[in-house]
Amino acid sequence: YTPAPDIVHEAAGHSPIIVNESYSNYLKNYGQAASKAISSTEDHAIYMAIRLLSDIKENPQSKKEDILFAEKSLEKALQNNEYLSEAAYLSRLNWWTVEYGLIGDIDKPKIFGAGLLSSVGESYNAIYGDVKVIPLTLDCINYSYDITEQQPQLFIANNFNHLNDVLNEYKAQMAYKIGGIKSIRKGIESKSVCTLKLNTGLEISGIPTDVYGHTFEEFYRFEGPVQLCYQNKELKGHGGEYHKQGFSSPICTPSIINQLQNTPINEAVNIKFKSGINLNGIINNKLIADSKLLVASFTDCKITDGDKLLFDPSWGTFDLACGTSIISVYGGPADIKCYLKFMNLELPNKIKPNYLTQYSNKEKVLINLYDKISNKLNNDELELIIHELDFKFQKDWLLRFELLSLLDPIEHSKLIDKIKIQIHEISKDNHDLNNSIERGLNIIY
Repeated sequence: YTPAPDIVHEAAGHSPIIVNESYSNYLKNYGQAASKAISSTEDHAIYMAIRLLSDIKENPQSKKEDILFAEKSLEKALQNNEYLSEAAYLSRLNWWTVEYGLIGDIDKPKIFGAGLLSSVGESYNAIYGDVKVIPLTLDCINYSYDITEQQPQLFIANNFNHLNDVLNEYKAQMAYKIGGIKSIRKGIESKSVCTLKLNTGLEISGIPTDVYGHTFEEFYRFEGPVQLCYQNKELKGHGGEYHKQGFSSPICTPSIINQLQNTPINEAVNIKFKSGINLNGIINNKLIADSKLLVASFTDCKITDGDKLLFDPSWGTFDLACGTSIISVYGGPADIKCYLKFMNLELPNKIKPNYLTQYSNKEKVLINLYDKISNKLNNDELELIIHELDFKFQKDWLLRFELLSLLDPIEHSKLIDKIKIQIHEISKDNHDLNNSIERGLNIIY
């Protein structure tokens, strides 16, 4: 959920669970749904703000004011997010399952969420703390989350198949599954690039702005640039350059499509659509694929809806999208390779920060001490390491903790007691660290 890589999170969190067949099926199913989800301009603004904050915090040269600015930018983006898109709801489902999911018996939960598995403190709280545990249902998407805080509640699935049940329940509500006028309105509300797919297979990609009709889509409009596709491939001559001013079309009926198929090129037609919209023009081209009429093009074309002018002959060629219904609406363009150049996508910053590559003499000494404890130590070597720690590295708790796991409880009992006291003193002002150390000591002893 942030751009910065974290190998511990990936290796300890995600990787072990992927080998479970039921769980991996859930991930694939989720990926298919996510690829069709409608996202919004607000989603993009939040993502960019998170990426900025992540990049700045990852850079050792960042100043406090840089971090403060990035934090304020994220806070502002979150405050401005009034529309919850399909992508936003799916991200919540991902958070409460893939990242922070529990599984099994609610009285004896097991962890499978990678965010929990890679967090010593939060995984402990999930099992032994006072975190509220709720049986997993689709209602989890109504719970927002804060990536900077520990979660006040978690959701528990019966098993990995249960995850797919919940996901499929949400998929059934998605615009790409149901189509129709409500789905088109959802795309319009997102203010982002969407694709409308007609029952003939014609795909229209761009930013939808209007749809006419009460219970059924009658006429729709896109702002430019727009591409027309079939089977996710842009139709020749119907890319963003050609439809740079936008695209609009009424919905046809089977009889209208039949009329157009039988009308010769260069013949004038007068079409009255089911909605009451009228089209008068000269048909000058037909685009057919798999024996289906996808697009009929007209010159000298005028389209009206009562007194309302929808297309004027002076605007050029009118391309009628041939289809009797919108069967699917999904996020993004149908042929992204051809449409990508028209999208406002900020690419990740490729300038790498100047990471620390040289160490001070004191740091080199500490690194050397860590190297030494990887081998079996005699008493003289132990005394030298302890001496160095006591006089040069009074605040280093981790090396002391590593020593505890190597020392013999009988032979080095006094030294163990001394190191334990030192570690407690170092960590006394850090509640989370102190708790983690206590749990670690309980495991060792």
